[in-house]
Amino acid sequence: MAQRLAGAASQYLRQHAHQPVDWFPYGDEAFEQARLRDVPVMLSIGYAACHWCHVMSHESFDDPQIAQMLNENFVAIKVDREEHPLVDDTYMMATQALTGAGGWPMTIFALPDGRTVHAGTYYPKEPRGRTPGFSQVLQAVHEAWETKREGLEEQADMLAEHLAELGSRQSALLTLESREPAESALSSATERWILSTKPEGGFTQAPKFPPTWALKTLWHSVITRQDSALEAFNAAATSLEAMFLGGLQDHIDGGFARYCVDENWSVPHFEKMLYDNAGLLSLAARSTVLADELMGRASGDESERAQKLAGLARRSAEGIIGFLEEELLIESVANPAFAASLDADSARDAAQIEGAYYSYNREQINQATEALLARLPQGIIRFAPIAEDPEYYCFSLARMPEAAEQPVVDELVAALKTLRSARIRPVRDEKVVAGWNALAVEALCDAFILLEEPKALALAERVATSLWNVHFDEVSGRLARVSFAGRPAENNEGTLQDYAALAVAFLSLKRATGEQLWEDRANRLLARAQDFVDPATGVPRDAVEVDARISAQRSDVAAVSVLDDALPAAGALYAKALAMRAVQGMAESNYTESHAADLERARVLSAHAVALASEAATQVATALEVQTMISSPVHYLALGAWDSAQAMRVRKLAWALGISVHHAPELGGEDTLKIQPCREELCQMPVEGIEQLLGLLQVKG
Repeated sequence: MAQRLAGAASQYLRQHAHQPVDWFPYGDEAFEQARLRDVPVMLSIGYAACHWCHVMSHESFDDPQIAQMLNENFVAIKVDREEHPLVDDTYMMATQALTGAGGWPMTIFALPDGRTVHAGTYYPKEPRGRTPGFSQVLQAVHEAWETKREGLEEQADMLAEHLAELGSRQSALLTLESREPAESALSSATERWILSTKPEGGFTQAPKFPPTWALKTLWHSVITRQDSALEAFNAAATSLEAMFLGGLQDHIDGGFARYCVDENWSVPHFEKMLYDNAGLLSLAARSTVLADELMGRASGDESERAQKLAGLARRSAEGIIGFLEEELLIESVANPAFAASLDADSARDAAQIEGAYYSYNREQINQATEALLARLPQGIIRFAPIAEDPEYYCFSLARMPEAAEQPVVDELVAALKTLRSARIRPVRDEKVVAGWNALAVEALCDAFILLEEPKALALAERVATSLWNVHFDEVSGRLARVSFAGRPAENNEGTLQDYAALAVAFLSLKRATGEQLWEDRANRLLARAQDFVDPATGVPRDAVEVDARISAQRSDVAAVSVLDDALPAAGALYAKALAMRAVQGMAESNYTESHAADLERARVLSAHAVALASEAATQVATALEVQTMISSPVHYLALGAWDSAQAMRVRKLAWALGISVHHAPELGGEDTLKIQPCREELCQMPVEGIEQLLGLLQVKG
């Protein structure tokens, strides 16, 4: 049996190389084998940090009898979803259409041309409740292939038609227009977020995923809405406090898990993803500055809450920066960048157990913390039991410690960290994903400006340089989506999300450093991104060249993602890059036709957010952020002073709201800060101080 996965660049694929299953990597060879052998395909789609992927792998793919069934009756393909996101998206659409749900591992049965005939997620080895055992599923699909093939073909045809229709609907979202102004759309979205906020934080029931992109956009309302600012703040603070205090955050090593399994945000699903931490760093940095800004304008309880939230957000941001640098940065290569993830599972007593590295039993807790807990009032520290491992507990905070309590909490955290230090760390997926690293670079630029954290900029520049050196081909102008050990993967061009996210990151670096190099590189990426746009419709696609199996599933539709999920939508990121280029260009030179063209293109690409703001606010949050930037009464500012405390306050506020700033010493203002607000080619008379600027930004609603 060929060991085709042993030399794979993907760590996830290599984890399966030892198995008795005759695995193929995703590609033409595997589907050609299925055609030649006249057997269906079984695709197992997952990623290296996925707990249930490991469970199914051990239960079923290590089993010789199941392996024999697979090898005799199927071509088995192992897919790293992070390496092939469009493959993952397409088969996830099929899985959700057939089952009403989705997740990983994803288990797909397909015809040799790639069209799906059956789909599911995790299958246990033996039947469990209403879920059949994996061997039963294999047998049922094999029998249908042998005796009911015509029915399978018809089912595949109907599903492909359905997926094509879904793709067309998604493309149609980009043509949605609304007569409602963007300002009203943000008010509608804000009202939806206020009403949807749960008492425990977040907008949904458990499992609790952080609504990162929605909360970033909600902060715009906190600062710019006259009537709903305090309601918006309290809604945002409820979620932020739950996320920053609870088990979602690793209070010991820094960084955040992907989600929490319970309503109260106390127990995480322990995998740590780069993209989550990038988004949460950006959110925490903004929350620090904007909560601090609100503190000076609010009164009573809201002012005190804002002050505490600002401190909590800063500590969370600092923890993420430390996590990125110490846990995810791959230093063993000439061009360091961030690894994709840390595994949910780790070793305890020779077994791989979810959360083993992060959890403590009662004896360990008492040994490390009993004396320290005696020095703290009850109601600060929380040790939450883990449902699937009930003798072990997850540490978090139940409330923000007071200033006098913080040193004791720090001692307690240090004691728990000492216990951890003797354990085997979770496995790190060494894959470098361009778009995810780009989100981290953008977030580090946010931290540099908003938190005045110099090492954040140094880290951003280092990783951005590596991405350019390794992932971008100067000759072809193409960007590789992933790299391994400092080498780009072959035949793996980035998606529109990769190009757009990296353009945003480079423009953020230009804005933070003033170095033209970064804008030039962003322009190279955006030039290639134009090739993703369908010339007939003007609608962007996720890929320039569509995989044959995706074409078979979706009738050659590879519509760009326009709705946020764990990542911001590719179409919205593309719009954001264009809007940033225009706004930054206006601040540095006269308003030109190219600036106008970028703004108009960004407006069109994000216009669906205005139409959907009241119905799907969370899903269009990034596009709504772009609409808010474009429609703002202020696109850029000229500042008379640059380094004074008041000037720094204005620069931070402007950065957080997407407003560009440039230094104009001729305005003067050494005694009283002079600020000249501008929109497109028109500049107003200078105003004095930040309060007058905030007055210009206020919108009723």
